[in-house]
This record gives sequence, C-alpha cells and structure tokens, in this order.
Amino acid sequence: MNIKKELKENKTLLLIMPGLGYNSIILDILRNLSGKKICYVTLNKTYNSLNEIFNKKKIKTGGISFIDTISKTIKDMPNRKNKCYFCSSPGALTEISITISKVLEHDFDYLVFDSLANLLIYQDNDSVAKFLLKISNKIRESNTKAIFYALNVKEQGELIKEAGIFVDKVIKIKSK
Repeated sequence: MNIKKELKENKTLLLIMPGLGYNSIILDILRNLSGKKICYVTLNKTYNSLNEIFNKKKIKTGGISFIDTISKTIKDMPNRKNKCYFCSSPGALTEISITISKVLEHDFDYLVFDSLANLLIYQDNDSVAKFLLKISNKIRESNTKAIFYALNVKEQGELIKEAGIFVDKVIKIKSK
C-alpha cells in the first residue's frame, strides 16, 4: 500500500490493521509521511514512550506534534508542553475534539489517530461514532488529511462498519 498515493486521492482513511504487526505498520506509515507536519493523536501510549520508540526506530520527530490522552491519567501534567497537548483521558471526547480543532488551525499535513478501538474502552459505540463524524467533518473543513487506525478484531466490527461511512476510504491491511 502506498500511503502517500492513498492520501493524495482521499482526505480521510480508515486503516484496519491486524494485531500482529500493528506497531511495525504504524512505524512504516510514519516513515513514509516523514518530512511533513504530522499531529499524532495517541490513545494507548504516552508522548514520552512514543518519542522514545520513534527515535529508536530512526523516525524523525521534528515535524511531529502529539495529542497525548494517556499521560494525565498517570501523573499531573500541564495542558501543553513542547510539541504535545495533553488531554485528561482517552474517554474525554469533547476535550479531545476541542484540542484537535485547535491543532487543525496550525495547518498540519496529516492527523494520525491511534486508535479508534481504544475509545470503546471508555465510551459506548454511539458516542464514538458521533465523535468520529465530528472529527471527520473538521478534517474536511481543513487542509489536513487524516488516517484513523482500528484493529481488525470481531469486537470492533460494529464501530469499523460505522466508521467506514464517515471516511473516504477503508483499507484492510494484511499481516506482514
């Protein structure tokens, strides 16, 4: 899959990924997008751990900013630090939505949302679907393109089906 080509043709993508190889697929996508302004929304790892992983794998992080929804659940953090916005939790959909709106004002090339499945731990399917619709509409009104990740697991089937309605293209990635 050529992610740059897909993003040239589509404003929003939903990538359905296998659990096995998930992290390496994410790293490959970031490598392909490097050199562009990226906002990485993380719902499963802290900003510090992602920065460490990206640096270890030689992914240039100079153009990457983060929205971290995990760190504040672990310790007291400011609302913003360096290239990172901190939200109170992955379940704070309104706060995440407001933060994404602020970030989109800075003309990022790409917004990477990792991952929709994590939202279901904190919110019901309907709330997550409404959230995704809202975010997709904000993306369409901006110059930014978006990639949403979801795990290819049976439990996520309903969300993936609904999410497919709100994005321009759904791509199912096979294991490496």
